[in-house]
Amino acid sequence: MAAARPRQAARYAVCVERASYSASAIVFMTTKTYDICVIGAGIAGALLATDAVRRGRTVVMVEAGRRFAFNERLTQLRRNEILGEPVWPWQHDGRDGYVDSSVDSIGVPYLLERHRVKAVGGSTLHWGARMSRLMPTDFHTASSYGLGVDWPLTYDELEPFYSQAEWEVGVAGSVHPLSPPRSREFPMTAFPPSIDESAWLPITERLGIPTNVSAFAINSAPHDGRSQCLAYASCYVCPSGARYSADFHVAKAESSGRCDVLTETVARRIEIASSGEVTAIHAATLDGKELEIRGRTYVIAAHAVESARLLLLSGLGNHSDQVGRNLMDHIYIAAGGYIPTKRFYPYRIGFERLESHFWYDGEERRKRGALKPEFTFENDPMDNVEAHKLWGPALANYDAGKFGHWVGIASETEMIPNPDSRVRLDADEKDMFGDPVPHVRLAFSDIDRSTHARAQEIGAWLLIKFGVPEVQLPPLWFGSHQMGTCRMSNDPSKGVVDRNCRVHGTSNLYMAGSSVFPTGGAVQPTLTIAALSLRLANHLFEPPA
Repeated sequence: MAAARPRQAARYAVCVERASYSASAIVFMTTKTYDICVIGAGIAGALLATDAVRRGRTVVMVEAGRRFAFNERLTQLRRNEILGEPVWPWQHDGRDGYVDSSVDSIGVPYLLERHRVKAVGGSTLHWGARMSRLMPTDFHTASSYGLGVDWPLTYDELEPFYSQAEWEVGVAGSVHPLSPPRSREFPMTAFPPSIDESAWLPITERLGIPTNVSAFAINSAPHDGRSQCLAYASCYVCPSGARYSADFHVAKAESSGRCDVLTETVARRIEIASSGEVTAIHAATLDGKELEIRGRTYVIAAHAVESARLLLLSGLGNHSDQVGRNLMDHIYIAAGGYIPTKRFYPYRIGFERLESHFWYDGEERRKRGALKPEFTFENDPMDNVEAHKLWGPALANYDAGKFGHWVGIASETEMIPNPDSRVRLDADEKDMFGDPVPHVRLAFSDIDRSTHARAQEIGAWLLIKFGVPEVQLPPLWFGSHQMGTCRMSNDPSKGVVDRNCRVHGTSNLYMAGSSVFPTGGAVQPTLTIAALSLRLANHLFEPPA
């Protein structure tokens, strides 16, 4: 039998306008040398910049995406709901290409354009706003369970910055018996379980399964000049501003007069001297202008894919072939079903927030990653209507009989770091500037598949106990939480940055964001990104005597 032909890697959104960019464009020098040059205006870069200007430093932020005016959000929402337009239309501007070869490993493509937003505010423009701390065990899974790697810092070292981040951003939450230890209360009280979620509480109590409501960067009361939640039921855009997004902190940094933000400006190369000192960032604007940006300290705070790509384009940090490796995401493993005897009202009376840490830790974690079930109710029976071959009154009756009767479990699962899961530069495809696009390959290990199987088993068991007559197992989906690629390790042969996020082999180049995560646990990464960014700011601006 002939060997099966390998599937061709998928190529997405490769710009067809690259000829419009002139490689011989005039180089413009920035007019001053900044204290800090930050690449990326998402939450990591925004918090770092805000901290810097408060301490009197000057900052330049280099952001590949555009600005979205806050007062246009309601219009964006209406155009999305009525006309089907994208809420954040950067995704359709045709300039950001990539190559994906994940399907052979994980069975589905990894559609990068759905998992990121290039704009001032970054991915916090479209996130769900859950703000959870990693558990203390997440920092030493290799020592405790023999899986993954240990972080070069502990939960206790990061805890003060977790608390600082919760107050800086504004988090509504509450302490529960399985919460990690904390030194400070939440700034706002937690949202209670929704009306739908309350149906689970007597069942989980009878089963002895503790549940809790997740913490959210959504105001349960007015906070930091922003409204409390007004229940627009559209958290992915939030016209009221109750849900935090990092553009709020970018605006704070700019209002100081010490922060310049260069939008639609792509960092292409990092210039470094033989001494290991970075001397400039070479960037280009979308209209063809080349820039040379100078600072005393440089921080790459971009998306995990683009952060690795910039280092690879610059030939930095890769002495041991670690840059781009160990790409991780949180994989959601779902189970659900229709229950005709109950009616639910997803996103009409409170957004989903109930979860359980019961299966997160324990002896099982020696054989699988951490997992955290989240209780879900949103499932539109019309999403796959063509499969049912129904029309007219039959279709209307089907929709009426199914909508609001779905109950589900979506378990967030840990992906074990895997060097074969990686980002590299593609040898064939180029972007509009002539630079290689990122080639993404997400790869699961046998441990990951064991985690998925256990999560599916737990979800189905809970649904049977709830009374679902026929459990369905939908396909997996991704949390859009890219992590790894430039991980933290004090050993340069095992990582890209040290415990203070300085790139090995350099003296003044640092990284912020989830790219430095050695492991990802099974909670949303944004609070840890924020805490690490504030810890880095403290290191840069208040060095020990």
